[in-house]
Amino acid sequence: MATSKKESFVAVRKNSDGNIVEFKSSSGKVYDYEMAVEAVEQGKIEGCMLFTGRDGKQKIRTVRDDDPSNNLDNLKEF
Repeated sequence: MATSKKESFVAVRKNSDGNIVEFKSSSGKVYDYEMAVEAVEQGKIEGCMLFTGRDGKQKIRTVRDDDPSNNLDNLKEF
Protein backbone atom coordinates (compact mmCIF):
# COMPACT_ATOMS: atom_id res chain seq x y z
CA MET A 1 0.00 0.00 0.00
CA ALA A 2 1.51 3.34 -1.06
CA THR A 3 1.55 6.15 1.43
CA SER A 4 1.69 9.67 0.16
CA LYS A 5 4.22 11.88 1.85
CA LYS A 6 2.95 15.28 2.83
CA GLU A 7 4.51 18.24 1.11
CA SER A 8 5.64 21.46 2.69
CA PHE A 9 5.98 24.96 1.30
CA VAL A 10 9.60 25.87 0.56
CA ALA A 11 9.28 29.16 -1.36
CA VAL A 12 6.75 31.91 -2.04
CA ARG A 13 6.00 34.52 -4.70
CA LYS A 14 4.80 37.92 -3.54
CA ASN A 15 2.93 40.67 -5.36
CA SER A 16 4.01 44.31 -5.48
CA ASP A 17 2.30 44.91 -2.12
CA GLY A 18 4.39 42.19 -0.47
CA ASN A 19 1.47 39.76 -0.14
CA ILE A 20 2.05 36.08 -0.86
CA VAL A 21 0.22 35.06 -4.04
CA GLU A 22 1.86 31.70 -4.87
CA PHE A 23 3.60 28.89 -3.03
CA LYS A 24 6.18 26.35 -4.21
CA SER A 25 6.05 22.95 -2.51
CA SER A 26 8.85 20.60 -1.60
CA SER A 27 7.98 18.56 -4.72
CA GLY A 28 8.30 21.62 -6.96
CA LYS A 29 4.58 22.07 -7.54
CA VAL A 30 3.41 25.69 -7.68
CA TYR A 31 0.10 26.53 -5.99
CA ASP A 32 -1.83 29.76 -6.40
CA TYR A 33 -3.31 31.01 -3.12
CA GLU A 34 -6.69 29.35 -3.61
CA MET A 35 -5.12 25.98 -4.49
CA ALA A 36 -2.81 26.28 -1.48
CA VAL A 37 -5.75 26.91 0.86
CA GLU A 38 -7.44 23.77 -0.50
CA ALA A 39 -4.27 21.68 -0.11
CA VAL A 40 -3.80 22.82 3.51
CA GLU A 41 -7.50 22.18 4.21
CA GLN A 42 -7.18 18.65 2.80
CA GLY A 43 -4.12 17.92 4.96
CA LYS A 44 -1.74 17.63 2.01
CA ILE A 45 0.66 20.29 3.34
CA GLU A 46 2.46 19.87 6.63
CA GLY A 47 3.45 22.70 8.94
CA CYS A 48 0.64 25.03 7.89
CA MET A 49 -2.84 25.80 9.15
CA LEU A 50 -5.78 27.96 8.09
CA PHE A 51 -7.39 30.86 9.88
CA THR A 52 -10.08 33.35 8.92
CA GLY A 53 -8.72 36.82 8.21
CA ARG A 54 -10.41 40.11 9.03
CA ASP A 55 -11.75 40.12 5.48
CA GLY A 56 -13.55 36.82 6.14
CA LYS A 57 -11.30 34.86 3.75
CA GLN A 58 -9.26 31.78 4.61
CA LYS A 59 -5.58 32.59 5.15
CA ILE A 60 -2.57 30.31 5.52
CA ARG A 61 0.02 30.50 8.26
CA THR A 62 2.66 28.20 9.63
CA VAL A 63 2.05 26.21 12.77
CA ARG A 64 3.73 28.05 15.64
CA ASP A 65 7.01 26.36 16.54
CA ASP A 66 9.15 29.32 17.70
CA ASP A 67 11.34 28.96 14.58
CA PRO A 68 11.01 32.18 12.56
CA SER A 69 13.04 30.75 9.66
CA ASN A 70 10.10 28.64 8.45
CA ASN A 71 7.46 31.39 8.62
CA LEU A 72 5.89 31.90 5.21
CA ASP A 73 7.04 35.51 4.97
CA ASN A 74 10.63 34.36 5.61
CA LEU A 75 10.73 31.67 2.92
CA LYS A 76 12.85 32.37 -0.15
CA GLU A 77 11.10 33.84 -3.15
CA PHE A 78 10.91 32.14 -6.53
